[in-house]
Amino acid sequence: MLSRGEFLIPSFQRAFVWNPEHISNLWDSIYHFYPIGPLIYWKTFMHLRVHRRIGGFYLPKNVNNGHRKLQSYILDGQQRITSLFVSFFGGKGKIREQMEFDYTLHFDLTNAKFFFEAERYKHLWSTDAAFLVRLRDVPKLPGDFDEQLSKIPGFNNVIKTNLEQLKHVFTDYEISFIRLKGFDITSVCDIFERMNQGGIRLENLDIIIARNFHNNPTIIEEDFPTTN
Repeated sequence: MLSRGEFLIPSFQRAFVWNPEHISNLWDSIYHFYPIGPLIYWKTFMHLRVHRRIGGFYLPKNVNNGHRKLQSYILDGQQRITSLFVSFFGGKGKIREQMEFDYTLHFDLTNAKFFFEAERYKHLWSTDAAFLVRLRDVPKLPGDFDEQLSKIPGFNNVIKTNLEQLKHVFTDYEISFIRLKGFDITSVCDIFERMNQGGIRLENLDIIIARNFHNNPTIIEEDFPTTN
């Protein structure tokens, strides 16, 4: 849905600030089926200026051909949802606009550890390449993949168990979404500011941008019909 541009980032949102350790820890929580908190978004007919660049990656432009169309803007969970997006699809991007980084995420079946492309060579010192799985390949693994791995020296029940757990992530793990409707832009900015004072706190500039955000032109959501 992110790759299709169905969820967008409001222009009053700050930049992507999570580092690689945050991202791998997020996936580790998901792997152990720990809750990662709900993702909150605002569904509205109001069309805002948006940051289409997420974590160094561009989303396709959302073209509505002049029709009034409901949009979904992420208010809380940008760091998490961006981390999931860029680590699954991989490729190079910038963290905090300071460095190029390859977000491609892998999983070591021998020790159940997530790692990025830059660390792959370290794992190859002690692990057969067959036991290192690229994250985005997991949903497409053949049903007999564990049987194929069993023919490789070093395969054991730990690897089999880790593989089964990883597959479960893509079939059984659920992420909660909370949808907000019927709020104007002032209320949404206020909600955004309050929610984002937890975790990595907003910088003063981020707060000022949110408090003083005005969309141009101003479109009041109540002017348009809403649907559930």
